Amino acid sequence: MGLVLMSPLDPVLAQQPSCAGTLLQLSVAEQGKTAVDRFRFSLALSGEGSSEQAALNQLNQRLGRLRQSLQPLIQGRLIVPSPSTYPRPGSHGAKQFFVANTGVSGEVNRQMYNRLIQSVGGQSGVRMQGMESISNEQAELLLQQRLMSAALRRGKTEADDTAAAIGASRVRLLRINRSDAIRGPRRVQLSGAMSSGFDPGEAPEPTASVRMELHYCLS
Repeated sequence: MGLVLMSPLDPVLAQQPSCAGTLLQLSVAEQGKTAVDRFRFSLALSGEGSSEQAALNQLNQRLGRLRQSLQPLIQGRLIVPSPSTYPRPGSHGAKQFFVANTGVSGEVNRQMYNRLIQSVGGQSGVRMQGMESISNEQAELLLQQRLMSAALRRGKTEADDTAAAIGASRVRLLRINRSDAIRGPRRVQLSGAMSSGFDPGEAPEPTASVRMELHYCLS
């Protein structure tokens, strides 16, 4: 997103701000973390059978069991897209069979993090694709604001230092081009830690970053 800062006395909004001195372009970036508020999980679910209908029947049975085990753990509703089916040739002359797939996703709070992983880990046809750490919206907004302020301070300091080095006495900010990013999926491997369990405190915290391209006029 680009933001052009112009004098309130200048009525031509489309005109680029002018610089009678030296134009300085800086790229600055700040990154930070917030506490985990909840997690978004993503599961893959499959069924098999000698026919397309048989594969769908098994998928429906497994989805029913999965829904029952997830219902006491989740926040909000489950998201289940319509299934897809495809034939899979049998090996060594074995008869062809069919596979039906769908996905299940939803959110769970910190207290239910390990219970959810344990409850789905042993179910047939269920594969965990990932857990995404999510922060509180207010905390996320405050972090973005802190990162933006830090990036602007850092840019101003660098611009002031550059102005002093070239003998300029005035630093004027002309333009801000800003891009933000937040979060990344956490992949959870279900093998190895099933006996001891998973601690939500060990999950990666949501990460936010603010990147700015700052244009200054040094005169």
